[in-house]
Amino acid sequence: MIKNAIKKKFSYMDWRLLIPYIILSGFGILMVYSSSSYRAMTDYNNSEHFFYRQMLFAVLGLFGALFVSFLSKRLFKNEKLLMFVLYILFGILAYLLLWPGTATKGARGWIYFGSFGLQPAEFMKLNLILYLSLIISKHQSHINDGFYDTMKKPLLLTAAAVAMVFVQPDLGGAAIIAFICLVLFLHSGVKVKYGVMIFGAIGVIYGLIIVMVKTFGSSIPFFHSYQMERITSFIDPFADIQDSGYQVVNSYYALSRGGLFGVGIGESIQKSGYLPEPHTDFILSIIGEELGLVGVAFVLVLFFYMVYRIFKDAIKIKDPFAQLVCIGIGTMFLVQGVINVGGATGLMPLTGVTFPFVSYGGSSLLVSAVSIGIVNNMYINDQISKQPK
Repeated sequence: MIKNAIKKKFSYMDWRLLIPYIILSGFGILMVYSSSSYRAMTDYNNSEHFFYRQMLFAVLGLFGALFVSFLSKRLFKNEKLLMFVLYILFGILAYLLLWPGTATKGARGWIYFGSFGLQPAEFMKLNLILYLSLIISKHQSHINDGFYDTMKKPLLLTAAAVAMVFVQPDLGGAAIIAFICLVLFLHSGVKVKYGVMIFGAIGVIYGLIIVMVKTFGSSIPFFHSYQMERITSFIDPFADIQDSGYQVVNSYYALSRGGLFGVGIGESIQKSGYLPEPHTDFILSIIGEELGLVGVAFVLVLFFYMVYRIFKDAIKIKDPFAQLVCIGIGTMFLVQGVINVGGATGLMPLTGVTFPFVSYGGSSLLVSAVSIGIVNNMYINDQISKQPK
């Protein structure tokens, strides 16, 4: 019975979603090895240090994606389970913020198991998507009737998650969580005026930050000095090439040196101590240097096709919960990809956000892979529901 159910679900797998994900993960393993070899040899005396870890998490992620694809959809609609996981994540975030000695390079966003570190904020993104999708889908038909009473708890939990991630400090993670939740709320059927007000407020806040940076320099409350440097480097990276603009300028050098076809895999100069975090935040810059514009285009086309496929599945799916989950996950990937590309090209302030599936990072890779599995699960169940009984 179970074997037949798995076989039936396997026949409805969305391979047009899974194949781009698998290719990106495989390509990411190759580029993590190439971009991290110098730093791995310098720091760990082993040029394959990051390569083996990335490969391990990529394989675990693939098995996780396939496993999640065959689970019952009822598991994702279990409100008590989602709340239990949510409170655990809040507890971990509180521990990281309050307990001395948990900071790594000034940030309190990691919990370590031996030499492996996990980012609770990555798991928070996915859990909030599932929780908000469930609550919104339950009340979607009357969302505007007593909106504040219905959505008060979800809104408070969202605000708490964004605030706790922001003060780690992780501006990029907080922005992604906020934007995901915003899109889900707007898709819930609330009145247009709420959406206009929210987007207007975001625009005003962003504009005020830029004006305050230009007027008062780096003395803005709640912002760390390195966060302010990222904003000033966005305004004019060449104003301080040796300090605030160092990363962006070296990213420009990498992309410029690569030209159309690149200098060849393993031949990057910028990864040799010039460009910080070449295997995480700036892996696209190294791809541009080694494989040129063609290599970057290859990654972006695959990635945005995958995102397009997620949103297309969301449009086709009838179940409101499954549709919201797909929209939330698609938004997560889209925002994260856009922020990473924007930071590497100087079109947006640097936030430390990695590029999904390609950058080095165990937590990001696992959560991203499981997210793909959940979208595939929603698609499979929707296809089965449409078949004649």
